[in-house]
Amino acid sequence: MALDKHRVRLTINGLGGLRHFIGARVGDEHVARLRALAEASGFTDGEIIRRVLLSAQIPSARARQEIQDLLRIQREQNRLGGLLKKALTEREEKAELRRTLVEVERNAAELRRVLAHLVRSR
Repeated sequence: MALDKHRVRLTINGLGGLRHFIGARVGDEHVARLRALAEASGFTDGEIIRRVLLSAQIPSARARQEIQDLLRIQREQNRLGGLLKKALTEREEKAELRRTLVEVERNAAELRRVLAHLVRSR
């Protein structure tokens, strides 16, 4: 019985100290599993192999997107906080200050919504 074997290549040229090449022969089942993990996580085959070798977690693409959403909201909160601080120190008009506060409240509500979704999905 002949096994159809695939060659998995892991080559990184000097990125982040990764300069070694490891070649291994694997069966169809291994390749299918590797590709499924890569597709589900959004990582490359090589990154999946590196994470498995280091026993690191392989987050789903959904989890990675949720983290990106949280980072985007955090950046927006920082921007709004800066605007609020500027408005308070420069004694801006009350209307401008109210608009900034409304944005802060809207952003805080979005942050609560995303966090609640994360908690429910766990």
